[in-house]
Amino acid sequence: MALNKQVKTNIKRMDESFYEETLMKKPLLTVAAIFLFVVSVHASDGKIAYFDMQTVFNKTILGKKYQGIVLGYYQSRKKILDMDADEIQKLQEDYNKQKQAKLIDPAQREMEDTLKRKITEFEKTRAEFSNEVSKKNEELSNEFNQHVLAAIKDIAKRENLSLILNRTINISKVQVQSVAYADKNLDITDKIIDEMDKKGEF
Repeated sequence: MALNKQVKTNIKRMDESFYEETLMKKPLLTVAAIFLFVVSVHASDGKIAYFDMQTVFNKTILGKKYQGIVLGYYQSRKKILDMDADEIQKLQEDYNKQKQAKLIDPAQREMEDTLKRKITEFEKTRAEFSNEVSKKNEELSNEFNQHVLAAIKDIAKRENLSLILNRTINISKVQVQSVAYADKNLDITDKIIDEMDKKGEF
């Protein structure tokens, strides 16, 4: 019966792990980079501003589009994993019946070997899918960053901003404040959102 419990544990653990490594991490939603953009400072009164990348991603049309793409990538692959998990569960139930019927050892060993092989295949598929989602997420993150930076440059030139900071950054999956204190009037997050949506970056 130890094998049965191990199979159940593995199915649950791998499924939850895959979920955490994709949507729960939300790498697209929390871009790790901190943007510093310095305009050519000829004036002595160059100004400083800050923005929140998370909010920009959540509220821009482009950000919502990218969220949908990553979510679709995740869901399509999770559907396949769920089918594989159901198959393993069915094999486990058949194995239980064999144990209860006290089938000969060769039949039990064959079922055990099948379960182990299915679990190995499940782990391999999960790792491959997780890698695919991560790569797509990185690709879209880089694209999104470029759009944000373009909007920042336009706003900085228009408003004579010398330095623009990202309010938060991600360090080891933890969101950390990169700006200890700043007046609310220095926040240009909404301006970046408006700038990106106005350009039709979606």
